[in-house]
Amino acid sequence: MSVLPAWAEDWLYTVKPGDTVWDLSHDMLKDWRYWKEILRHNKIKDATSIRPGMQIAIPLYVVKQEHAEARVEAVHGDVQVTLHGSGKTIPLKPGVALSVGDRVATGSNSTAVLSLEDGSIILMQEQSELEFTRLRKLGGGKNLDAGLYVRKGGLKMDANPAHHPDNSYLIQTAAANSAVRGTGFRIGVEGETSRTEVLQGLVNVGNSLGSVDVPESFGTVVEKDAPPVKPVQLLDPPDLAVVPAVVRYLPAVVRLDTPAGAAGYHVQVARDDQFMELVLDRKVKEVFMIDQALADGSYHVRIRAMDTHGLEGKDAVTSFRVDARPEAPMVRQPLPGKVLHAGELVFSWADVEGVDSYLFELAADENFRDVRLHKVVDGTELKLPVSEGSWYFRLTSVSPEGKKGPPGRAVKIDVLPIPPVPQPKPPATEDGSLVLAWQDVEGVASYNVQVATDPDFQELVADETVREASLKLPRPPSGFYYFRLRSVDAEGYQGSFGAPQRFEVKPESYWPLALFGIAAALLLL
Repeated sequence: MSVLPAWAEDWLYTVKPGDTVWDLSHDMLKDWRYWKEILRHNKIKDATSIRPGMQIAIPLYVVKQEHAEARVEAVHGDVQVTLHGSGKTIPLKPGVALSVGDRVATGSNSTAVLSLEDGSIILMQEQSELEFTRLRKLGGGKNLDAGLYVRKGGLKMDANPAHHPDNSYLIQTAAANSAVRGTGFRIGVEGETSRTEVLQGLVNVGNSLGSVDVPESFGTVVEKDAPPVKPVQLLDPPDLAVVPAVVRYLPAVVRLDTPAGAAGYHVQVARDDQFMELVLDRKVKEVFMIDQALADGSYHVRIRAMDTHGLEGKDAVTSFRVDARPEAPMVRQPLPGKVLHAGELVFSWADVEGVDSYLFELAADENFRDVRLHKVVDGTELKLPVSEGSWYFRLTSVSPEGKKGPPGRAVKIDVLPIPPVPQPKPPATEDGSLVLAWQDVEGVASYNVQVATDPDFQELVADETVREASLKLPRPPSGFYYFRLRSVDAEGYQGSFGAPQRFEVKPESYWPLALFGIAAALLLL
């Protein structure tokens, strides 16, 4: 029997109760006769001296090895696998078995859950890529030895949930290697920088320039050709009380400001509480929006604060519901600030696709506690008499199934009174002028006066706008005339004309008429 090669990599096996050198040699070694070399390799003089809990270094060169597989548990979105054997790239589907050399890549808003034979779970985030570098069972199938190369993106791994003491996992990136035995951790890769965040247990992270042990609730960052930074404590979860339980209006802006020391946030929104069906995966500085991309329904949100190293802290998880459809229509008229006067007003709005009708509400207060009109309208216009005062109106879309969306934003309108019709005084003539006067009305800016020879005011003699409550015109020829007037307010709105007043302008002297009568009589003689 030859001596074991000096370069052989060791597999550390933990002695179990009832183990003997004889049994281990027959069960775990390619050839049982290596047992003497193993004793010598571990400086064990007496084969009966091994005890439970003792670790024995067994060179992999002599250990029985079997192929292991990873299995696809779930897929959401665009996930592809490039098979090592054929080089083909195909869509990844649940139930598929993966082997050494297979590469899995997730697209935007896409995730995959992979499992190992010992129950370890790998959750791949969006825009990630990993390759299995080794998948094997050692020592007659007793223990799992797995290796992954993470090319980009991120993953969360719950390794060795059954806590087999000799299972081992090696996670490689371009910048560092992470040695894992039984723990929960996250790894993120951006270019030639990798981040490791330990959620449970202990992970050793290192490269040729150094290594660090990263304990639970700590993380480290490694750049290519640089040693890992000293482990940094992960930030506490942010306070998600700022996330609304129900979102009625889109977009909804959520502002994050905790915990202290946060330089940004990793926000994930999913349809399921396992965060497989991601609909949003975004890193933000302090604000994220729940926008029109989210259909109505229930969602789960997970947010982690990021420190200045880019390390992500502990999870904060909550849920919310979007109930924003059908959306309220856009108001066309009247718009805020438009000058309105009491009387019939026209309300109109845009037509919303897929909406059957609209609920129109008019109220005396902005909270709509004092609703004066509650009316369902099939079209997009409503004519309505409105009295003077301050009013608020809003519109709610109603689907063909009768589902009401959120009420639209309240629009305030100020309705001014119609300027009153001034009371005219009897017209008078004096000094070759026609004097028209009327009762002055408080709050009126000016008056529009019209004089005509016909009651329909088609034949106008005068059409004047004055500020005073009187108007002096050149005396017209004698005869009958019609006079009407209306008030004009400070906004330029003209009220209605009052009833026409008929008056007579008499001749200035009756002598011409008398002389004409005498002359006519003499001609008849």
